[in-house]
Amino acid sequence: MILTDAARFSVDDTDALVSASFACPYCLRIPPTAVFNYEEPNGSAVLCHCDDCQANWIIAVNVGQAMRLAIAPPEGLELEAA
Repeated sequence: MILTDAARFSVDDTDALVSASFACPYCLRIPPTAVFNYEEPNGSAVLCHCDDCQANWIIAVNVGQAMRLAIAPPEGLELEAA
């Protein structure tokens, strides 16, 4: 797995800031769905796909960020478990 970026949000940030961490690096749209892979041996990751420009990217998340996504996912970002 090649990580293309790291999430840049705190566990207590607003939903808008958390969602912005997963924006498409090309067109800046929030992906309608993303796959949350929290069982990776090297840490958790979110696999994203942009329907508009067909880009794929992976965002690494630390333990605190992974817990935030699992317990209180941001509104507007549909996370699917891997």
